[in-house]
Amino acid sequence: MTYVRRDSTLSADQNRPYQSRDILLLTVNDTIMVNFYRQNNERDALDTLLQWPIPDRCLVAGDFNARHHTWQTGPTTNRGHEIASWASENGLGLLNTSEPTNPHGNTIDLAFSNVPLAEANVEDHLATSSDHFTLSLTLPNVEPAPTQPGKIRITTDDGLKRFVEIVELGSTAIPVAASSPLELDKLASTLVSLLQSAAKAAGRPARKGARNAPWWTEECALAAAGYRAIRRPYPLGFNQEVQIAKRDFHRVVRRAKRLYWRNLINNFSDSSSVFKAVRWLRSPGAFQPPPLQVDDVVYETQLDKANALRRAALECRTAEDDIQDPWIKVSPRKTIPFPQEISLEEAQDATLRTGNTSPGADNITVKLLTAVWHIIGTHVRRLFEGCLAMGHHPKPFRAAEVVMIAKPGRRDLTTPRAWRPISLLSCLGKGLERLVARRLAWACIHHGVLHPQ
Repeated sequence: MTYVRRDSTLSADQNRPYQSRDILLLTVNDTIMVNFYRQNNERDALDTLLQWPIPDRCLVAGDFNARHHTWQTGPTTNRGHEIASWASENGLGLLNTSEPTNPHGNTIDLAFSNVPLAEANVEDHLATSSDHFTLSLTLPNVEPAPTQPGKIRITTDDGLKRFVEIVELGSTAIPVAASSPLELDKLASTLVSLLQSAAKAAGRPARKGARNAPWWTEECALAAAGYRAIRRPYPLGFNQEVQIAKRDFHRVVRRAKRLYWRNLINNFSDSSSVFKAVRWLRSPGAFQPPPLQVDDVVYETQLDKANALRRAALECRTAEDDIQDPWIKVSPRKTIPFPQEISLEEAQDATLRTGNTSPGADNITVKLLTAVWHIIGTHVRRLFEGCLAMGHHPKPFRAAEVVMIAKPGRRDLTTPRAWRPISLLSCLGKGLERLVARRLAWACIHHGVLHPQ
């Protein structure tokens, strides 16, 4: 097993070029790391490793169960000569020092690398309840993974107030003209840019990685810090002060948990709130999707799987695959009126009175739109009215973030058909779509285009 720290500068993918339980390959940023284990006198795993083409910036480490004068004095055993020759021929340097890696004086845990200035040290004080010492490896000049800008979150009342103030100051630059597709695109782009810049100035990037338990409070954090400070001089914990601090810390945690669950249960109003709480409190687990197979090609890294799903689900059809226009020209006996005027109340209802919908790429939520509606409401109404009059959908609303969600009940997640694409669109754009959909639905029923049933 190999554990990789959760860090925004680290990008880890597991590679599976061979079907072996004793070889684990990981790509961490720009470095290939091989975790190797060989049972005594076992041949398959070592044969596979010796035939593997060595890439640039590679680290191979593990329990080789072999001896050679390169890393230990004495006779060569268990194919130690083959391992030493393989490392020499492929430009892999032995990182081990002369210090043995177990209490019996043997050096069977080896580390090879072609990374310049890589080094290894035996950390015998880092006990792992094993008869092997910990081998600490250091790789210099590891390029950090490219980081994506984090989503901006506004979670405090002061931040929301600051957001409203910035939008109000910038609203004077919103264009007034909205009589052509280009002017509509400019109006939509200005609105989105103003909201994004205000959110960026008033909020802060969301922290990625692990989050605190929902019952964790400031009192718990202070108790934990005090316990760690007292225990630090006594790592084994055999001290009365340490035991008292531990007892106090556990008491604070129990009290916080009890209060959290009591308040949560008291706020349940119906069965739906119970199921909602259970769904949100359920841990997502450490599940990682398996490799994806499209035709005869297997994709393993996250980027390769994302591109394969995009091609399989979103680019499998082109305009050439469209059916011929089935509509027959007719002379309608009457026309269906479709008024182009939009009231401020209708635009507000279509944009704001919706569920807790996820924002799109602009990261502007319904909550933020609600907070500044008294400022941007008239501009949004003009935008929607102009789009309805000209049959135009603004370009800023056409971009979507697509998230692949596993279909429920699908056991084989290696096929693209087991995944469903979910599009995350701008909340402003969804307001326009919702307004048009409601008008179409009303017209179809009111004018008898569709059967009432």
